[in-house]
Amino acid sequence: MRTKLSIVALIVPFFVIGLGSRPASAQFEYGKNYAGAHVGLSGVGSALTLGLDYERGVTQVGEVGPGIIGVGGLFDYFSYGYNDYGLSDIGSWTYIDLGVSGMYHFVLQNRKWDPFVGLVLGYEVASWSWKNGYGTEYGWLSPTAGGFGIGGSAGVRYFFNDNWMAQARVGFGFYVLAVGVDYKF
Repeated sequence: MRTKLSIVALIVPFFVIGLGSRPASAQFEYGKNYAGAHVGLSGVGSALTLGLDYERGVTQVGEVGPGIIGVGGLFDYFSYGYNDYGLSDIGSWTYIDLGVSGMYHFVLQNRKWDPFVGLVLGYEVASWSWKNGYGTEYGWLSPTAGGFGIGGSAGVRYFFNDNWMAQARVGFGFYVLAVGVDYKF
């Protein structure tokens, strides 16, 4: 619970900064960079994820349909533990995800909203640690698993002003749900 409160304490200032600035008149744009941080829920063990994301607009409106294509990358970290409560076995998993993304952004008349869908191609590394009921520890086996994967994402950004925005995403393959803050530069 303390970790979740710490994460909220890190994100709230970004929202306050965004709300205190001038009104938004910008949407996802060609040639602009978008970077930020997010927290989410992983599809493995319902663990809380911490991540960073980056995206750049690479096409203009009309080049590939009525929207804009953005390409970028992401980094996610999450860990979860378990205890069998009967045999005193204790273990934990740690995951690190690195990926490249391609997103299609829909252009709306209301420029505060930026809906998008896309794909992520990434590599996931998983480490495992286990301590049995007799006190024997089987240290970190890094990596015990790893490999390439593909995932999908759909989401929306809401612009507080020309530079700060909130984001919310749903997806599969890397995270199930994520919310965060981005900065355009």
